[in-house]
Amino acid sequence: MEALTIYDNEEFLRKKSKLVDFDSDKIEEYINILKNYSFSHPVYAMAAIQLGIDKRIIFIKSTNEKGEINQETEQYVMINPKIISKKGKTEFWEACASGLNNIGLVERPYFLIVEYLNEKAEKQTKSFEGFSATVISHELDHLDGIFHMDRAKEILVIPKSERSEFRKNHSYVIISKDCDFDYPPIKRWENKTRL
Repeated sequence: MEALTIYDNEEFLRKKSKLVDFDSDKIEEYINILKNYSFSHPVYAMAAIQLGIDKRIIFIKSTNEKGEINQETEQYVMINPKIISKKGKTEFWEACASGLNNIGLVERPYFLIVEYLNEKAEKQTKSFEGFSATVISHELDHLDGIFHMDRAKEILVIPKSERSEFRKNHSYVIISKDCDFDYPPIKRWENKTRL
């Protein structure tokens, strides 16, 4: 299975994902699809919509900014997640399995509190900071049809094979850990070429 891309599937990927219904949705199947894709591809996390599942589910793989899996931290499945609180400001050159070779400099909150349901439909409220908050914010945007290119202050076209080298000189930056955070208005990305 490959991720849907903005070139071939923009209309679907721009949809606002539907809430999961624990009584009627194939939740275990959806989660297995997300996990299988995430562990067989070099991604930090994945939103269900990117794999053709129009549901509010994300899987966080617990990697660092270099993409290395952290065996000591928990992997997260978040169902029907929503941000309760955010603060601070960071910058990172984000990329995306669905965004082709477009890499964008995006500001995200440093700290998040997220409310979501786990696989057993139990309500969870957890806080995340630093790079984890960036990854989760990126995936939550996918559930609302928003791409990192829509939020980017600058966009470059860099093939996947060159991203790790680029990021050696353009790493994750913490601007503030506790300032108020609000996203600027979205500037919808409109490039239709296959990059």
